[in-house]
Amino acid sequence: MLEPGTYTYYVGTDVRSAEPVCSREIPELQIVSQCSEALAPVTAFDRLRPGLAKQQTNPESAAIYEMAWEPVPLQTIRPSEKRNQNLPEELTQTGDQGYRLSDVADGTVSMETFVAQISDKGLCEMVRGEGMCSPKVTPGIAGAYGGVTKELQELGIPVAGCADGPSGIRMDCGTHAFAMPNGTCLAATFNAPLCEELYQWEGMELRRNKVDALLGPGMNIHRNPLNGRNFEYFSEDPHLTGKLAAAQLRGMHRYDVTGVIKHFAGNTQEFNRHSCDSIVSERALREIYLKGFEIAMKEGGARAVMSTYGPVNGIWTASSYDLLTAILRDEWGFTGIVMTDWWAKGNDEAGAPGQLSNVAAQVRAQNDLNMVNGDAARNSNRDNLDEALADGRLSRAELQRTAANICRYLLTTPAYARSVGIVTDLDKELEASLSEEDAQLQSIVTVQVDAADIALDVSLIDTHKAASTVLTISQTRRCLYELELEIRAVADSPLAQIPLTVYQDKMVAGAVTLTGADKDWQTVRFTLQPPFMFNFFLKFYFGQSGMEIRSAKLLVKADLEDRFLEAMQGRD
Repeated sequence: MLEPGTYTYYVGTDVRSAEPVCSREIPELQIVSQCSEALAPVTAFDRLRPGLAKQQTNPESAAIYEMAWEPVPLQTIRPSEKRNQNLPEELTQTGDQGYRLSDVADGTVSMETFVAQISDKGLCEMVRGEGMCSPKVTPGIAGAYGGVTKELQELGIPVAGCADGPSGIRMDCGTHAFAMPNGTCLAATFNAPLCEELYQWEGMELRRNKVDALLGPGMNIHRNPLNGRNFEYFSEDPHLTGKLAAAQLRGMHRYDVTGVIKHFAGNTQEFNRHSCDSIVSERALREIYLKGFEIAMKEGGARAVMSTYGPVNGIWTASSYDLLTAILRDEWGFTGIVMTDWWAKGNDEAGAPGQLSNVAAQVRAQNDLNMVNGDAARNSNRDNLDEALADGRLSRAELQRTAANICRYLLTTPAYARSVGIVTDLDKELEASLSEEDAQLQSIVTVQVDAADIALDVSLIDTHKAASTVLTISQTRRCLYELELEIRAVADSPLAQIPLTVYQDKMVAGAVTLTGADKDWQTVRFTLQPPFMFNFFLKFYFGQSGMEIRSAKLLVKADLEDRFLEAMQGRD
């Protein structure tokens, strides 16, 4: 609403020096837009409002106000009731009829006909994004989603990848990428065309590295200067935030890649952000905390959104029907995908505890992707999708709706173009521009391990001077490993120094140096760090040639899977 009265506009370098330059009279109340109740608080509190202290004797003088308080309107209809009244229509499952996602792209069949082929198992698998450092996408990036299992890939659904941002691409395998100025620095320019141009180059770099989405821009409001995540965000001003985020998205979209705008919404502190409940009125949400996202969606054409870790007004945002369906999709017209932050919780009603396993609540809210899982087919995170589908808490139609959202998005990505053999001249140019080292890192060999001792193929390890070999170790269960090597020197001079350094991801796991006199086989062991992810990298770096490796083994010291999941379930 625009309330009646005189609106005065000020211009200046700061609030203390700003001067009034013009004014406008609004004679009567104006309704700008009519909204439905959504994301209303369930906890009662009073909010600050201006209270008229007294009227000046001169009619032309400004009124004098003082602080006043009023109760905040509370929720009158539960989101679950709205969700039950607006369930999508179920598609009759047909099984594989031979249609592929490319048939949807060329108009041969509808998306509904295509999705009707997917089994219940496949529908659940599509919700489970995989990562981090998944071997199914560019090495070292944050996640893989889409056709992450055999059934989905056979339907022609590609695997797309996303990389941590927002200030440039993070690739933990060692590939080089530009570091970008952070969001606050860019906001200080007040220069949307400059941001758009900068992120046009970022879009080119994403495409060059076969990354379909950057996890950014970050768009939360600088509500408190102590928020440890402020460096990712733009400003305390939602208008500036929205305009610059929209500019970044437009820049990336020139190369058919996109940004995942985050964290939607109300992530205004870092401490305890997995569980901290942001209690806020509907008016403050729409005018302050959601406004930047709305601008980015409408003016920047946002294709992907990331929900937050914590709850807003009692509902974890990853499972908030009001936020992700009523506001984002129904009011704003968003047609893209929503993904969780990594290992986010969900709950069914305001006040219910958030649970990592409650992915069914996320799907009901139209949070399409649960990020991240080690193995989607195996349900390695032990989510409740299968049981919720079986007992009726989750409908097949809601899973089908999510599958359609994901497939619709995938059709816009370079991953889809590559999957059907479309390689543009730009792609060829970008491929040719990769350095020799980066090109090597984009084709890392993957070794699958299954909670048992395994011998590595030593022919894969380049032992020449200043050579490095990187292997992706992809686990089916999280285990603690030792790396055992049998090595000897084959250098001509007994005075030769032959060093080998082994890295686990970016950390040194250990180093050993042989002399040229060490001609007998010897066994060395390096204890690896307990891996947090299902996938990690082993890098072998030789500073000098002259070493021979007879065998390389990964020895299981402990199975950590159950302990890891218990710790994750209990994490605040």
